[in-house]
Amino acid sequence: MRTHQSECTVSTLAAPDFVDITDDVQASLADSGICDGHVTIFSRSPSSPLIANERESGLLEDIKAAMARLNGSLSDGRPIIGSTSLMLPAVEGKLRLGTWQRVLLVELSQAGPRSVIVQIVGE
Repeated sequence: MRTHQSECTVSTLAAPDFVDITDDVQASLADSGICDGHVTIFSRSPSSPLIANERESGLLEDIKAAMARLNGSLSDGRPIIGSTSLMLPAVEGKLRLGTWQRVLLVELSQAGPRSVIVQIVGE
C-alpha cells in the first residue's frame, strides 16, 4: 500500500461559484503512480465545500437557486451543500466518476484563492 499527497490552489471568481477541479485531481492521481485505490480530496476552507456532480449550466443555476432559498443569503459561507472532503475510487489510474460527473469546488463566501489537498492511497 502506497500513499501520495499533493496540494493545488484554485481561484474562485464570485460567490456562489463552481470551480471544476477534476483535471487537477486526475493529474495528482497520474503523478502518484497509483493505479487502484481511493482518492480523498479535502478543501481547507469550510466555505468552499466539494461535490461530485454534472457541470451543466442549468443544473448549476438550479443549485444556486436552491442554496439561496435555503440560506436566504449565500454571503455567510455556511456549507449547505457538499462537504469539505470527498472520497472517490481510483481504478486503473483513473478517477471512477459517472459519465458526466466532475469534481466541483463550490464557493459560498467570497472570491479568492482556495487550497485543496489530494491524498491517494492504493497500489
